[in-house]
Order: sequence, then C-alpha cells, then structure tokens
Amino acid sequence: MTTISASAPGRLDVLGGVADYSGAWVLELPIAARTTVTIEPIVEARWVIVSQARQADIDTAALNACLGAAPDRVAVAAHLTLHRLGIDPWARYVIGSLLLVAAESGVARVGGARITVTSTVPEGMGVSSSAALEVAVARAGATWFGPEIDPVRLAHLAQRAENVVVGAPCGLMDQLTVSCGIAGALLPILCRPDLVGAPLPIPAGLAIAGWPSGHRHTVAGSPYGRARTAAFTALAAANSLLGRPLAHLSELDGAGFVALVAEVPEVMTATEIVAAGWTPSDPLSVLSAGERYPVRAAARFAAGEHGRVGRACQLFAAPSDADQFAELGSLLRASHDGYSSIGLDSPVTDAMVALLDELGPSAGFYGGRVSGGGSGGTVVVLADPAALDELPVLAAQRGLPSGPLIR
Repeated sequence: MTTISASAPGRLDVLGGVADYSGAWVLELPIAARTTVTIEPIVEARWVIVSQARQADIDTAALNACLGAAPDRVAVAAHLTLHRLGIDPWARYVIGSLLLVAAESGVARVGGARITVTSTVPEGMGVSSSAALEVAVARAGATWFGPEIDPVRLAHLAQRAENVVVGAPCGLMDQLTVSCGIAGALLPILCRPDLVGAPLPIPAGLAIAGWPSGHRHTVAGSPYGRARTAAFTALAAANSLLGRPLAHLSELDGAGFVALVAEVPEVMTATEIVAAGWTPSDPLSVLSAGERYPVRAAARFAAGEHGRVGRACQLFAAPSDADQFAELGSLLRASHDGYSSIGLDSPVTDAMVALLDELGPSAGFYGGRVSGGGSGGTVVVLADPAALDELPVLAAQRGLPSGPLIR
C-alpha cells in the first residue's frame, strides 16, 4: 500500500476579500507557508486523522454510508453524519474534502487510512489555513482515488466541503487561489464564479507581506455572516428595484448604484428586509432577529471593490514607479475603509493601518488593509523591501503586534 502526500499554500488577500461572494474581481497572493497532508492506507476499517496535538477517528462504515451519490448529496450526508457522531470541526475539513473527492471520482466505498496533517500556515490569521488544508487533502485524495481533477473543479469541491460539511459560509476565492496560484505572483480572479486571470509578477522595488494582528478571525463568526447577508439583501433589492436582474452585486454600474441607494436604507433589521420583499436567496445568508444589516454599505463595497481591483491589475501590469505604488496604497486604504463600513473592522487592525498611513511613502510604506474576512486576522502591507524589514521594530515601538511577517 502506497503512502500519498500533497500540499497547498496559504494566501494573502491583497484586494477583493469578501467581495468574492458578490462576483467581484479579487487579487490574491500565495504565500510560502504550506499545509501538507499524508495518506497512509491501513488494514483497519477506520480513518485516523492526526494534526499536531489533535486526533480524530471515524469508522469507514459511517463514511461509506455517505457515498454512492453526487458530491452535493454526499456533502449533505456527511454534514449530518459528522454532526451526529460529534466529530471535531477541524477534522470535518479533512473528512469532507476527502469524501467529496471520492464522490467526484465515482468511489462508492473507501478503505482505512491514517491521515496526517502538518502545516506552517497560521490558523485564524486570515491567510486561508482552512483552504490550504482542504486543497491539500483534495489533492492527496485525487491521487488516492485515481482520476486527476482539474484545479478549478478541485477548488469547487474544497469550497463545498467548507460550506456544507463544515458549515462555514466562505466564498470560492481562497480555494481557487491555493489550487491555481503560483509562488511569487498575484492571481486575479473574477468570482463569477471562477474566471482565473493571468498571474501578475510583483514589481521590482515593491514587497507585499502579511502583518499578523494576533486577533483571531473566523468566517463562521457573526460579523462575516452579517456582512454576507447584507450583500445578498442588497442584491435582492437591486433585482426588485432596478427591473433588470443582476447575477452579482458587483455588476452595479454608477447609475444603478445611485438608483439603488436612493431606495435602500443604510441599515435594516431582519423584519424590515422581509417586509420589503428583499429576503436573500443565498442559502448561506441567514436572517437573524436582533441583527442590523448594513445593506447600503454592502452594495457600495461590492461595486467599489470590483473597480479597485480592476485598477490595481492595470497598475501591476504597467511599468512601475513610486507614484503607482502610492496609488496602489490608496486603493488598499479605500478597501480597508470599506471593510469598516460593513462591520469587518477591529481596533487592532485599524491601529496597524493607521501606523502605515502615518509612516507613509516617504518612509517606504505605501499602504495596507485588513485582509480576508476581516475582524482581525492579518493586515496586508505594501512597502519598499528595505522598509518592510523595519516594520516589526517600528510596530514594537508603538505597542502594536511585532511578530514575524508572513510572505
């Protein structure tokens, strides 16, 4: 029995972030840190999953009861089974990804295996540790079960595992980035849902790094879910008010946005959304009593971020100079402000971005923004390479996080 190993990187969300579920352009960067998954077939009829100090196991009879159907049906069956058995959430990423690849490969019964996970991708820091895990597992599973799976399709299966089996409402950009990206190059993605653009090299004289806040982030939390629900409420409102159905909120043009915001309140409760007839159709957007949804800001962010990423791609593709770097920094700052408007800010990441603004281009710092799902996690920094090396020292002097940067 052959041991199989596969890996996938984490990623920095340079621009775009939560606009992915609104069909916008996003701009992503694979990082050096990786997650590696090793599958060793065993005689026992169990999957034993080991990750650092964590371990879980499950009888293959329970797994095989989920198989024998299309991936979407297997995902639902796996969610119910793993919840019933009380399997730890971190292990559901592994089990879900493997089961969906098995279903995609036409496998109806799986044998026993010891599945070992090692990773240098920081968890809870907004650099897609979950997507790195899912894609590494899916790659190993594709080798184990037989037929090769296209990287874009692999990303869809990994996302489905997170959305349905785990129950975390992420978009597709993370899985696409770690499945399709290449080291050292930015990856533009049009999330409608999965148009992957040509990689863009990082210009000489510019460095991009992640500055961890130490404040853990999760897409399963309330701020992310509230922002997503607000975005899909805005889409429902646009389709109701504009008389020309949109598939994605980022398709709003200037005139459409003006017409929409004239009718849509800044903030709405669940009761008000239902009364207006704008209940979101997205299955991962759930209205909750007591929540206040920033509907107008969500529409503004989706349309604005789509344009900002488009402009950034133009700048990265053109000959570079300090003025272009400064404009890129201003795009990141506007994106950061957009995150704050939809409730994905945090005091620590706001202070970190404020320091970058204070230091400015004269000190070699062009700008930054909170990345990924926001509400903590990691700040993306654009800087001169030499200046970037000084950032931990400058941060420590201001009482801000000063740990190693992510590159």
